[in-house]
Amino acid sequence: MEGLSSLSTEGVLLDLAAVVILLCAFACLGSKLFDRYVAYYGLQSLTLAFAAGVVAQHNGEAGLWVLAAITFALKGVAIPLATRRFLLERFHLNRDVALSTGLSRSLIVGAALTVFAYLTIGRGEIGVALVARAVVPIAVAVILLGGLCMVVRRHTIAQLIGWLIIENGVFLAAIATIATFPFIVEAGVFLDLVAAVLIMITFVSGLAHQLAEASATELRQLSE
Repeated sequence: MEGLSSLSTEGVLLDLAAVVILLCAFACLGSKLFDRYVAYYGLQSLTLAFAAGVVAQHNGEAGLWVLAAITFALKGVAIPLATRRFLLERFHLNRDVALSTGLSRSLIVGAALTVFAYLTIGRGEIGVALVARAVVPIAVAVILLGGLCMVVRRHTIAQLIGWLIIENGVFLAAIATIATFPFIVEAGVFLDLVAAVLIMITFVSGLAHQLAEASATELRQLSE
């Protein structure tokens, strides 16, 4: 992205997309509703697909266009729909009460992590693109916020969304700095496989818990 200026149309669009991705991470951190977790992650992923399309338009690489389409279909549509259908609706999950700290304190820590990312990453000379110097600190902040979500949330679904937010932050940093199609594909496939495994583990553990509760209820009825 050597020729991408922060004053160009693509540069402005990429900056705006990065800001929306960061705001979605904050929205997930400040919410207690599982459905909103998934909705904010879906919006973040759709914005990430848009950012990948902006980089593809600037670099003129067909591979990045394919990657943007896959991101849109998989992260923006398939994962949110699957999470909502197979996890939230099946197990009747509504409000997340398993928090290790309050929402206000979480947001304050998240703001501090964002400032830390700007003070440490933003001062360095990241590549030669002015846009990359602005986007990479945001990407690092998104990664830190995703990690914070995994720490302050105790429910498996919320921790899963935190991992997916980390994945989006890594993806954003990759397209902003490297923009090398094979590297991004390899990193993205690895992180998506980990996310798929986490979704399956969550589904199986939730199903086993539900079956265990059903068995306990039946035993109590028999004893009566």
